[in-house]
Amino acid sequence: MPASPSASHLAHHTSRAAAHPGARADVAPRPCLVCGARGARKLHGRRSPLVRCRCGLVFVDPLPSEEEIAAREDAAFHGGLRDETAEMFTAYYRNYPDDPVVRGFRATVDRLHELTGGGRLVDVGIGTGLLLHLARERGFDPLGVEISPGAAERAREEFGVDVLVGDFLEVDLGEPPSAITMADVVEHTHDPRRFLERAATVLRPGGALFVAVPNHRSTLFWAADLLMRIPPLATTAGRLYVPNHYYYFTPATLVRLIEEVGLRVTAVRGESPYLGRYRFSPPVRLGLAALIALGKMTGLEARVEVYAVKPG
Repeated sequence: MPASPSASHLAHHTSRAAAHPGARADVAPRPCLVCGARGARKLHGRRSPLVRCRCGLVFVDPLPSEEEIAAREDAAFHGGLRDETAEMFTAYYRNYPDDPVVRGFRATVDRLHELTGGGRLVDVGIGTGLLLHLARERGFDPLGVEISPGAAERAREEFGVDVLVGDFLEVDLGEPPSAITMADVVEHTHDPRRFLERAATVLRPGGALFVAVPNHRSTLFWAADLLMRIPPLATTAGRLYVPNHYYYFTPATLVRLIEEVGLRVTAVRGESPYLGRYRFSPPVRLGLAALIALGKMTGLEARVEVYAVKPG
């Protein structure tokens, strides 16, 4: 599914890594969320807030507080973290186009319907509410969970969908859902393992989970990490690392985490972001398009999507 217009995750390549405050050069990083190992190494020099574990997971250390994360997500909805992606929100309300983003959403909903037969679908991190709307059209009973009050209210106004405002770890979902979607969400959370554990707990037996995240094992991040070593280009390249992304997964680390919480992975696929509604200068757009095309050719695409089911 092409990159989705969610309130907290629309542009993987639009803000500065330097916006992460408090990077510590003299304190050992915390243990890896995926494998538990210590000794993750700085990714971009001593003052970088990003570290990479030997298993492949890249993460921010230290993490902001959960309260700060929530405030950042609401700021993202109101345009506080990015300029290039503003049109992605306005384009995907009730007068949404028939473009790769919408077709990707429909394909995801169709796949989940094939896996589950329908029922309650919970979308965590609703963005504009479009996925909930399309799920309802497909026959699901949709419910959103959104940490940003502004995003929740706008989705209700535009699509008439039900949205709970709060932390997915704490809200009462009522009946066990048949499907849960997390499109570009878990990398924004304080603890992705807990998010996935909650999903595995609340899903009905046989229910399905969809997770999509930026793929750090991709041509986009390979190029960014290379260019970060060149001082005149480091600022531009660093914009791929978004201030409210705290984890950068590879396909292997994401699959491992999902399987460790008790779900069975049924499909793993790469996907590329749709650049049509991003505001980039021509040279940047051309460079991104070339890297995305190379990613498709090599299987190192910019996003990874995983479908998993709950045994039983």
